[in-house]
Amino acid sequence: MSTWKTPSAYLVVSLSLAGVAAPTTGRAQTADPLQQAAPAEPAPVVEPRPAAPPPPVEQKKADDKPLVRVYGIVKPTVVVGNGLESFGNPNYVAPTAAANPLFLADPDAVGLSFQAQQTRLGVAAGEGTPVKGQLEVDFVDFGKSSPAQATSLRLRQAFVDWSPAEGHKLTLGQLWDLFSPLNTHTYNLVGGLFQSGNSGFVRHQFMYLANLGSLEVGAALGLVSQNVTAILNNVEYSRTPTFALRASYRAEKTAWVGASLIGTQLTFDANQPTEKGRLSAGGNLFAEVTSGALNVRAEAYGGQNLANLGLLTLGQGYRTNDVAEVGGWVSGKLTFDSHSVHLVAGAATVLSTDEMLLGYTPGVPATDAAPATAPVRTGGNGPGIERNVTLRGGYAFAPMKGLSIVLEPSLMLTRHKLDPAAAAQTDADRVGWGVEMGGLYQF
Repeated sequence: MSTWKTPSAYLVVSLSLAGVAAPTTGRAQTADPLQQAAPAEPAPVVEPRPAAPPPPVEQKKADDKPLVRVYGIVKPTVVVGNGLESFGNPNYVAPTAAANPLFLADPDAVGLSFQAQQTRLGVAAGEGTPVKGQLEVDFVDFGKSSPAQATSLRLRQAFVDWSPAEGHKLTLGQLWDLFSPLNTHTYNLVGGLFQSGNSGFVRHQFMYLANLGSLEVGAALGLVSQNVTAILNNVEYSRTPTFALRASYRAEKTAWVGASLIGTQLTFDANQPTEKGRLSAGGNLFAEVTSGALNVRAEAYGGQNLANLGLLTLGQGYRTNDVAEVGGWVSGKLTFDSHSVHLVAGAATVLSTDEMLLGYTPGVPATDAAPATAPVRTGGNGPGIERNVTLRGGYAFAPMKGLSIVLEPSLMLTRHKLDPAAAAQTDADRVGWGVEMGGLYQF
C-alpha cells in the first residue's frame, strides 16, 4: 500500500505551521490564552517510501522458438485445362503430364474444376532444442478428380531430429529424401515437376547430417519403396535398404551446390524359384543461387530403375530388364515488393524405351463370343511415359503477409508408350495445357 498522505493531512500540517488552529471534527474549541500564545510545534513530515521496483523482465533470446508450432497451407484454386493427368490419373488434382489418350474419350476437350486438394497442416515440437519432432499431413487423393467433401488425408512427414552435438544431426522417420533436396517454384505443390525432371520425394529413412563450416555431408538408409497391400512383398523381402550419400557446399545465404548418390539391390519374385535381383542406382547434381531479388534452383539426375525406389521418375525396371533415364529442371523466381514471378522448365526421358513396360494392360477387341474390354491402368509397371517436358510460369500478388493471389499456366509435352494396336490408331505424343488460379494462405 502507498505511504503518501491524503490532502486533508497536508492541510492540517500547513495550518499548524502558519499558527492557525486546525479545524476539528465534532468538538468545540477551548479559548485558553496560554495555549494560544504558545508557539505551534511543527508536525513531523513523513517522507514517502519509494515504490518497490517491478520484477525484472526476462529478455527472450532472438533464437528462442515456441515449444509447439502449428503451421499449414490453405490452397483453394480453380483449374482449367484439356486432358491432363496427375501421376497417371486423368484429372486436375496435381497435374504432372498430358493424359494418356487411351483413358479419355476426348483428350482435347476442355474441363473446369474447383480444388481444395494440396491443402496441408503440420505440427513441429521442440524447435531450437536438441530434439525436434514434426508431423505433417495433406489432403490429396489422385484417384478422386473433384472430391470436395470427400477429399482424403495423407501422411507426408513424421520424423524426429536429434542433435547430439553442434553441427551434427540424426533423423529417423519419413521426410524429404536426402537424394534430391530441392523443389521448383510452383503453386502446383504436389505435382511440382515430378516425372518431368524432379527426382525427389519423401522417404522413410535414418539419416545423419554433419555441417563442417561451409561443407555439409550426409548419409541415409531408407525404405526401398512403399507397400500399400496387406501382405509382405518384394519391398520387405528385398532386405536391403536404400543407401544414399550427399555432399554440398554453402556460401552463406547466396549459394548452395552439391551432389548425391542413391542405390540398392532390388528383389523380384521374392521367395520364389524365379527370384531375381537387380541394381537400382542414380546420381544427382543440384544448385541454388540467390542474388538480391532473384532466386535460381536447378537439378540434373541420371540412373536406372529409379522409379522402383519410390522416386517420382519415369524409369521403372522389372525382373528381366533395367530401365535407364536422365532428367533435370531449372527454376527462377523474381520477387519485388508484393509481387513475384517465376519461370520453370523440366524434362525427363527414358533412354531404353524398348525395355520399359506399358503403364496399363491393353484392352481386348470385341469378338463374336465376348465384347471389347477397355485398357486398365497398372500402377506396378510405372508411369509408362517415354518422355515428358513441362514448361510453367507463374505470378503472385501478396496483399498481406501469408496470403498470395496466384495465376500459373502450364504446358506439358508427353509421349506415352502405347501397345502396337493402340499406336496404330492413336498418336502417342500429347500436348496438355492447364491454368491454375486462386489463393494460397500460409500460416
